[in-house]
Amino acid sequence: MRTSRLSLSFALLAPLAVIAHVAAQPQADPRIDDVLKAARAAMGGEAALAKVQSATVTGSARRVMGEREMTSEVTLDLLLPDKYKRTEDMGFPGGPSFTRVSAVNGSEVWDDSTNRGGGGGFRFGGPGGQGGQGAPAGRQVTEEDRQRFRQMQERRMKGEFARYALIWLLKTDAAVTYGGVAEAPDGKADVLDVKPVDAPEMKLFVDQASHKPLMLTYEGLMPRVAFNRNGQRPTPEEIEKMRNTPPQQVTFEVHFTDYKKVDGVLLPHTITQGTNGTVNEEFTIEKYKLNAPLKPEQFVKKGS
Repeated sequence: MRTSRLSLSFALLAPLAVIAHVAAQPQADPRIDDVLKAARAAMGGEAALAKVQSATVTGSARRVMGEREMTSEVTLDLLLPDKYKRTEDMGFPGGPSFTRVSAVNGSEVWDDSTNRGGGGGFRFGGPGGQGGQGAPAGRQVTEEDRQRFRQMQERRMKGEFARYALIWLLKTDAAVTYGGVAEAPDGKADVLDVKPVDAPEMKLFVDQASHKPLMLTYEGLMPRVAFNRNGQRPTPEEIEKMRNTPPQQVTFEVHFTDYKKVDGVLLPHTITQGTNGTVNEEFTIEKYKLNAPLKPEQFVKKGS
């Protein structure tokens, strides 16, 4: 099924919420449990997925931002039930580069970066991809800006953690309802609405034929980058334009393909993200290490 062509013409229902990793109660919509059981069987089985309590995932990412392209090397560490870390070495060809580490450590969310120079600074805005800096470029950052940015960062990172736990292991502690059926010319997919308390709601699309997860959607702000074509700091005109342009609320589509078995678990090795049918981010996974020997202290910010 070409998931980018899925028609979201599902019949919206109003079932009661359930917890995905707990057996469905009598009053819950039985289709939720049926879809999850079939999906877990397709991905290697309930027992194989239950054994996975940690993972280290490495690969390369490519992002298209306006007229420029950014590449990075990415390492994702996941330690259930509540720890997740992204380490990313990124940069623009011929421009600035830096290492960024973002993590969820229980209720704490933190972020740290090291600029390696190479042509001037740049910054991201909006929680859809990389985090913002809390205020438009060139303006004095206030405490209100910092608080707003912390909230955006927390929601972004907890959302990313929730999405990967769902994509890779079909694990969630969020409420789940049955959202109907999405139809396309070459197949159908069951839709599960997943509603975390402190992260964006998600829709998970599971192919009715193969029972593999195909796509996930969620709402967020389109990320913005303040830089000019040479990778230098933005001009006053560019700063003013960003200041007067509010971030755009969009629906992100995350597609998972190139499934391969890893230690008995079927996992996607290509994950793409985009909006309005246009892919602007691609993550090519080179290696999964399931049940990696991760320790809780690895998710604590250095110096804290």
